[in-house]
Order: sequence, then structure tokens, then C-alpha cells
Amino acid sequence: MRWTRFVRVAALAAATLISSASFAQSHPEYIPLGQLSAALYRPDGGPAPHVAFVIAHRTANYLNHIGCRELSARGFLALCFNTRFQNNEALVRWEETPLDVKAAVDFARSQPGITKVILFGHSGGGPLMSFYQALAEKGPAYCQAPNRLVKCGNDLNDLKPADAIVFADAHAGNPVQGLRALNPSVTIEGGKRQVDPALDPFDAKNGYNPNGPSHYSKEFQDRYFAAQAARMNARIDSALSAQARMKNGDYPYPDDDMVVVPFGGNPGAGAGGEAGLTTFDPSIAEIMSTARPEKLLKNDGSIVTEIVHSVAVPDPKTAAANGAFDTGTKVFTIKSFLSANATRATNARDGIDYCSSNNSTTCAVQSISVPIMIAAMGGYRFIRDDEIIAEKSASKDKDYVIIEGALHGFGPCTACEKTKGQYSNTVKNLFDYIRDWTNKRF
Repeated sequence: MRWTRFVRVAALAAATLISSASFAQSHPEYIPLGQLSAALYRPDGGPAPHVAFVIAHRTANYLNHIGCRELSARGFLALCFNTRFQNNEALVRWEETPLDVKAAVDFARSQPGITKVILFGHSGGGPLMSFYQALAEKGPAYCQAPNRLVKCGNDLNDLKPADAIVFADAHAGNPVQGLRALNPSVTIEGGKRQVDPALDPFDAKNGYNPNGPSHYSKEFQDRYFAAQAARMNARIDSALSAQARMKNGDYPYPDDDMVVVPFGGNPGAGAGGEAGLTTFDPSIAEIMSTARPEKLLKNDGSIVTEIVHSVAVPDPKTAAANGAFDTGTKVFTIKSFLSANATRATNARDGIDYCSSNNSTTCAVQSISVPIMIAAMGGYRFIRDDEIIAEKSASKDKDYVIIEGALHGFGPCTACEKTKGQYSNTVKNLFDYIRDWTNKRF
């Protein structure tokens, strides 16, 4: 729930950075789509659009998303909508979300002149849109695989595939995000907080720096990432056990129960609170760098191909937030946890069983054949994750690019700049690239 608020705030903050020309798209039309709400953005002038973008997030309010303004300003129709789970993470039933995307896709296709529909996945919109497309191409068998923690029903037939997907700083899935945010050094026993000093990410002996970049040894990273996975697996086992007891009538409730994840991060509460090592040590190359040379779209609009490392700066203030309830605790139900926030893993760095969850961009792209464009933000933390998404994609037409110095909300990371205005063109560069990529194909 609080991560939703974080994404919404980030998107709105980024909106202040866009050009005044984008605000010319000033008359979005409110569209009720059953239990969904949507806003339709049409270009104010120029030729009638024949391509429509569909934009949404699992729980965030995306009606005013920067993508709808920027894409309509470049001649496209854009439909921003909110799912049935808007602002309510605890109620998410992930396997129901494709029905919401279906309503939006069908509406977009029905608009006069529209011949192509492109899904736009930003942040948590990445797993949402890719899940829909994988189902549309493969049918319910995709989400009923034996290794899924939660399997979908047979009500997800006859979804119409989109014609392409654009991922803009999409993440690997909420389960991966939740896994890497866990602080495995802390437990609560007998009402008291217990800290294992050998795993404490906030101990200077382990490499923590409260005033700047931390530097964790490879040995500490290995133990920490493995401990995060062990903590996640234990919570999954507990939730599955509770469900089995419910089925057998041997549980206090017959349907569901609360799942509280202490010390698991709560970005939407303001200060963050996650305990992911890259929040404090951006030098961890296995997550913060590409594994091979990739395209970097520089601020001046030129493109170079090189190994790219995120220019993100550390955020030591989240250390204090991790230990508080409001800023460091997530609250789900058993159903929403297993459905949208749990994944099996042997370690949180590169030992993730992406296909144990249906909430997984990395798994879904393996079943998607339409053209895919992936843009990672060079001032954030998804550079390697997005490269893996590109590597695993089954599409024969895929493109991966990194936007130099961009934050998760697409605006420039001014804290990352060495000179004022070094990353001033991030929004323009991103959406101009999307425009050109789209027009080349459609």
C-alpha cells in the first residue's frame, strides 16, 4: 500500500520536470470502465492517432501519469487507468488483474482510427502488462504451471494480445522487490527485537556508512542475499501451511489471515525503510551494472554502447526507517502475499526463481513474442534487472536502452550530477526514443 503511494508521489514529482508543451494536453477525458477508472488523452492537434498506449500500475493511481501526457504530446492516443486494487495492496488478487487490463485494451482498440495498441509498463506496471500479454498469447496454462505459488482460474481466456510492449524502468516483479528489501538480521522473539550482528547491514563492521556510500564485502553480500532468500522462503512456507490448515478446517479463520512483514521496507511511508544493500552500496555491480555493453542514451541525445553502471547515490537515511513499524513494515493478507509479493529463491541477488510467481516481468517475457522495448533509468536500481528481462525475452524484436542519469520517475537525478544540468534532458530523451521506436514499427 505504501509502495503504491511512493510510486504515485514519484510520478507526480517527475511531472514537474516535463516541458510546458506537454501540458498542452490539457483535456483528458474521464472514462468509467466498469469498476475501473480511466483517463483518455488525445493529441490536441495534428493527424488523428492510429496507435494507442495503455498505462497502469497494480495499485497506484496512474490517471495523471507522465506517460499519458508525454505520449499524447507526441501524437499518440494514451489511456491511463487504475485497477480494481487502487491504493489497496492488502486486497490484491494478482490473478484478477488481467481482466482490468483487458477492459482497457478492448476500449483502446474500439477508438476510431486505432489500429495498434501498445502496453506501457512503468515500475509495477511492468509485471502487470507482461502478465496480461503472456496470458493473451499463451492462455491460462501460462499461470497454471506447477511451480506457481498461486494458480489462476480458467476465466482468463480470450484476452486480445497487444501489438507491442514498452517497459520504462519496469522492475522484475513485486516479489523480487520485496525479497531484496528484507532485513534478515532482525527477528522479534518474546516481544523483543533481536539483531544478528553478523548480518546487520547497519553495522559499520559489515561495511555500513551512515554518511555516504557503504561498501559491503563480497562475503557479506553472499551471506546477506542468502539470508534474505531463507527469510522469504520461511514466510512462504508458513503461509502455505496456514492455507492447508484452512482447507482442513484446522485454522482460526476459514478464508484468510494477516501477514505482517517487519523490517521489510515501506517506501511509500516517506523515508523508505527497505534494507536492500544497493540502497546503501550502489557499487554492487551484479545488480547496479549491465553484464555486457549496452546502449546508453546520453543527455545530448547521442547513443554510446558500453558497460553501464547506475549513477544512483546512496540513501543512508532509510536505515532508521527500517526499524519502525510505519516506515519499515508491510502488511498483507495470506492471499495477497502469496499472489503478488512472494517468490522462491536461493539468494536475492541472482538465485531467484522468477517463475514461482505470476507477478514476474522476467518470467512473463519468456512467453511474449510481440516487439518489446525496454528502457532502464540510469540513476536508479533496475539496470541489471532490465537487462535480464531483455536477455530472457522471447521476442525476436527487442530493444534495450538506458537513459543516462534518469530517476525512477523519469526526471533527472540532480543529486547524481557532477555539473548542474548534466542530466536535464531525461524525460525528453526517453519519450522521443519511445516515439521513434514506435513509429519505426507502426
